[in-house]
Amino acid sequence: MRVLSTWLDRLVYGVFLIGVCGGVFMTGLVLVSTLMRYLAGSPIGFSDELSGLLFLSLSFLSLPHVLNTSQHIRIDLLVRTFSHRLAVVADIFANAIFIAFAGIFAYEAWDFMVFSLQIGARSEISGVLLWPWMALMPLSMLLCILIIVRNGLRGLFGRNASSSEGGLS
Repeated sequence: MRVLSTWLDRLVYGVFLIGVCGGVFMTGLVLVSTLMRYLAGSPIGFSDELSGLLFLSLSFLSLPHVLNTSQHIRIDLLVRTFSHRLAVVADIFANAIFIAFAGIFAYEAWDFMVFSLQIGARSEISGVLLWPWMALMPLSMLLCILIIVRNGLRGLFGRNASSSEGGLS
């Protein structure tokens, strides 16, 4: 379990770094395209399409890391008033809802990605293949499910068994 958990932490962090690089590239592309629009009178033709795809990668590739490091937004105003036992039940319920959502989302996104692959869908202006970008969505959701399951197993078997497994950040 420890090796798998460390592997998952590293994979999630690596995916996060790829997403951040996409965000940096997107920012640079938007900056250059804006400068070209105002200085040269003509922006980069494919910048809007590619910026959208890079934003998709930034968003979805960051989700697992944010979930893994517990840096996501939690609305726990009501849960803080619960007893410890009821708070654990509420956490299990919330995780079950998240797993159901992520599973359905991954399934539907996978179907959409496969269809895109079958028809050879490309972006309209630059002709970029779309299925690799669409594959990021189910990948992200599956990683999130793995994180929730791993954290649940940690809680089930106790923190002591996995307290030496630090994340990368």
